[in-house]
Amino acid sequence: MAAPPRQRSGGGRTTSLRGDTSESDKLESTTSWDVLEWTKIEPDSRYVSHVKFDFLLEAEQVIVEGYGVVLVNTDEAGTLIVTNFRLIFLSEGTRNIIALGTIPLTTIEKFSKMVIKAQSAPRQSDKTPSRRLLQVIGKDMRIIVFGFRPRTKQRREVFDALLRCTKPASLWDLYAFTSGTSKFKNSNPKERLLTEYFRLLGKGSFRPSMDMIEKGSFTFSNDLWRISSINSNYAMCQSYPFALIVPKGISDEEVLQASTFRARCRLPVVSWCHPRSGAVLARSSQPLVGLMMNMRSNTDEKLVAALCTQLASVRGARRKLYIADARPRKNALANGAMGGGSESSSNYFQSEIVFFGIDNIHAMRDSLARLRDYLDTHGATSSDGMSSFLRHGGWTWGGGNLSSMSASVSTLGDSGWLIHVQNVLAGSAWIAARVALESASVLVHCSDGWDRTTQLVSLASLLLDPYYRTFTGFQVLAEYYWTMSFIFLE
Repeated sequence: MAAPPRQRSGGGRTTSLRGDTSESDKLESTTSWDVLEWTKIEPDSRYVSHVKFDFLLEAEQVIVEGYGVVLVNTDEAGTLIVTNFRLIFLSEGTRNIIALGTIPLTTIEKFSKMVIKAQSAPRQSDKTPSRRLLQVIGKDMRIIVFGFRPRTKQRREVFDALLRCTKPASLWDLYAFTSGTSKFKNSNPKERLLTEYFRLLGKGSFRPSMDMIEKGSFTFSNDLWRISSINSNYAMCQSYPFALIVPKGISDEEVLQASTFRARCRLPVVSWCHPRSGAVLARSSQPLVGLMMNMRSNTDEKLVAALCTQLASVRGARRKLYIADARPRKNALANGAMGGGSESSSNYFQSEIVFFGIDNIHAMRDSLARLRDYLDTHGATSSDGMSSFLRHGGWTWGGGNLSSMSASVSTLGDSGWLIHVQNVLAGSAWIAARVALESASVLVHCSDGWDRTTQLVSLASLLLDPYYRTFTGFQVLAEYYWTMSFIFLE
């Protein structure tokens, strides 16, 4: 095997990137950190590689490298690399990327430094060095643990690099915005949003342009709906996009006034239109009806009533409107104490209020943590899908999250995760059925109009519109529902 590369320091001397050569040889031959004499390894100097790795993506840059790191899950030694896009683990022997230890930065839920004292054998001096660990918990259910050499600054440098790269000072520092021109035909996200709006309004032959956006000449309409520019500078609602689809009979002044009656000014807007029946999926946040549930807004009620357009099949008849509140009823009522709440069907024309009973994001996160604990505690393998070194290596830790194991999760059902998934899927199917089978319009909201609302509306749209079930359409769906509200804000 070729000798490790060397870096020339400012003083002209060369410094080994891997520390002591003999210890590096031991590392390569054993691939087990237990065999190493950790206290004899010289501290490494900070190093940022100028070597070009052929596996790096366009505009992907190496921030920090750590040598002699051990992927504890599999007891494999190698090199840990932090780039502006991902955390990469290279095998010491093959120099191949190890998939288990490689994770995009945006997939990391949290990470932490830990020190664990290994158990000493009886009659043995208690001088066994502690394990300096970095635990990375992924949103994809992985729990990855890296071990670092003692008396080096590698773990701190990797940790600090992860802090900088996972929490950039500006949105535009994210890799997604530095990786070059978009592969979409329309590289501008505002143009892509308008392209989807034109499709929904039956104006697919029109092509948006930046000139059109700058002049504000994108406010097209059909017989029922129009594109409004009232939020073009985000002054009305910072978490809505610059253009909104609203009922044609509602003026911009009424749109602005109606926004004041909804939490975070997220007024009811059209998300999807049925091309034949005229029914729509709309979304919003909760109305600000107050503790006594008696506050009203004429413009909000007029805007919501405008979603009940005339049925083409029955002359003069107006379609029904379902207001789907994603929350449990008791939670909606409790929000009244903070000024929120839910609609009354007596105040909203031809409407029916339905509560889906889906818990909030905090309950979801807690449930996901319990699910991960269950898999790590009771599964045959760890949640990363591979046999855990810590599980079988004789340490006191038995696998799973080092900081928060939950002994109360004895069955999969105890996590509550499957119930959450069932509620979201059932709610989405119910919404799609009302639109497809009854030609009814549905207004969906939770408290603030994101999380549960986005899940329900995007899944219902996926069921209703075959375009979203194509590769291109699914890209549009993901950007339209999940990122478009925030992508233009710095």
